[in-house]
Amino acid sequence: MHHENDPSASTWRDQLIELDLPGVGAITACADPALFADEPEGPTVAPGAAPGAAVDGEDEDELAYRRRRPTTPPAPETVRATLRDRVPFDLEHTWLVLPALGPVLPTLSPEGMIVADLSGGQAPFEARPRPTDPPSRPSREGASAGAPSGGGRTSIRPPERSWFRRPVIAGALRRRGGPVALGALVGSRRDWFEPAAAAREDLLAAHPDQALERALLIAVEQGQAAVLRIGPGGLDVIPTGADPRVPEIEGLDLLVTERPARCPLQGRDGEGPCRPQGGPWIRAAHEAQVNWEARRSLALTVQACGVCFGEPLPPESDQPQVPQLSHRESVVEISRLHLRDGEMVRIDPIAPPR
Repeated sequence: MHHENDPSASTWRDQLIELDLPGVGAITACADPALFADEPEGPTVAPGAAPGAAVDGEDEDELAYRRRRPTTPPAPETVRATLRDRVPFDLEHTWLVLPALGPVLPTLSPEGMIVADLSGGQAPFEARPRPTDPPSRPSREGASAGAPSGGGRTSIRPPERSWFRRPVIAGALRRRGGPVALGALVGSRRDWFEPAAAAREDLLAAHPDQALERALLIAVEQGQAAVLRIGPGGLDVIPTGADPRVPEIEGLDLLVTERPARCPLQGRDGEGPCRPQGGPWIRAAHEAQVNWEARRSLALTVQACGVCFGEPLPPESDQPQVPQLSHRESVVEISRLHLRDGEMVRIDPIAPPR
């Protein structure tokens, strides 16, 4: 097909679609062609084994005091092996999935210039006030987007002006199609997470074409790049035209499995608690820690964790007696995102959609 060698299609074709379907449960769906290829030969690690598992001849006492390795994004083959080892699940109905990440204006720093947006177009360069400048009175549009009027910080932002669009999109689907599934679109290495919502095609409208038309209308209104159709017919990606890089994909084979409520950051179902990267020592370690906490916070806002339940866990016996995990943050307060290209960006949460 025309998209097989298209690098822009890889994230839409290889991503994980993870939803909590009403009446069905938590599922993971993926159309990565590598899932259906012959499995690679050679030794593999059991899905329940941790990265620091014991090897032959290793003393159990030494293993008991071994520190867990930092939690880095797993290799795509590790994620694929986990999906292959799960019991396949047949979807009885077709679901229309809408990404729910709003048009975000990433910035290189809290101050400075806007450098890009998620629409694929060139964002305008826009000067920001310096930290030493007194805050100016916001415009009417800025006030409606949640900008503080007195220089103080506010956490009240109308959902339609926020990058987190899932409540708005879910509400629009619910008004048209009854029960709504919430979940996320996840990178093949579990290195980025996009909120998503879905509705059953037959409940959204009597005819499939009419249901797709309604889903596309909601997606266009909320600035989304595509609508995904998953079900017995496989995976279809229907672009809205907001991003010219998103290709049209039809009829890809789809593997659907039940999804255990495990750590969303790790590629195996049997992993224990995750461990942060970096630390408060040098600049590079501090940056790694900040980036890791941003990725973990975003993951926990769109997916449940059945290991730590979003809270810090006690440290291991050989580690300092401080919590090893960051607190779960409110989704509207997250100021950093890992996007589909794998880059970490700081977002401007009060910029209205363009």
